[in-house]
Amino acid sequence: MARMINVPKGVLRLAALKMLSESSLSGTDLATQIRRVTAGAWSPGPGSIYLMLSELLKKGFINELPKREGNTRRYIISAKGKEELARLTKEVEADVARQLSLLAVYSSLAGRKELKAKVVALAQGLGISLEPGPA
Repeated sequence: MARMINVPKGVLRLAALKMLSESSLSGTDLATQIRRVTAGAWSPGPGSIYLMLSELLKKGFINELPKREGNTRRYIISAKGKEELARLTKEVEADVARQLSLLAVYSSLAGRKELKAKVVALAQGLGISLEPGPA
């Protein structure tokens, strides 16, 4: 069984917009996709999923599709949602850079030069320039 992770606030919105940009999904489908993509490490509950979908719908970031069979509601990203996804993606890139910088500093402070070198190499491979920190 995968180790469960604590997911920062806002990541569900990012995941939903990303997945709904790729195909139409119901809330249940979305939860299943998240579990699949994270290898079971993240399993948001139905309350979180449906509250977030309701908020995205109210803000015009997603559209509800006409029901095909039964009462299953399916959603797809809207043009406004694509703009929000692009904005969130830029935020994620900046956050990853901050996190890598922090990991490099932690590695240095812990005396783990080889770990810091790997973090710096990863950042460079991603095109991220890290702030100079302790050696």
